[in-house]
Amino acid sequence: MITKMVIYFLSFFLNVQVEMADAFRSEGKIYVVVLVALIILVGIFFYLFRIERKIKDINKNK
Repeated sequence: MITKMVIYFLSFFLNVQVEMADAFRSEGKIYVVVLVALIILVGIFFYLFRIERKIKDINKNK
């Protein structure tokens, strides 16, 4: 039952047409948007990884 609800939820959002996304896609700017989003996500993951290593070092030294 939960699986059906998740599939319905995801299919609802995947079928929504957004005019701004269509405009970006038609002008080729969608790649810039995706690239910026990926850079931000990689930066967040790198930051979290560094914090985790620092916390492990602090715990190891105690």
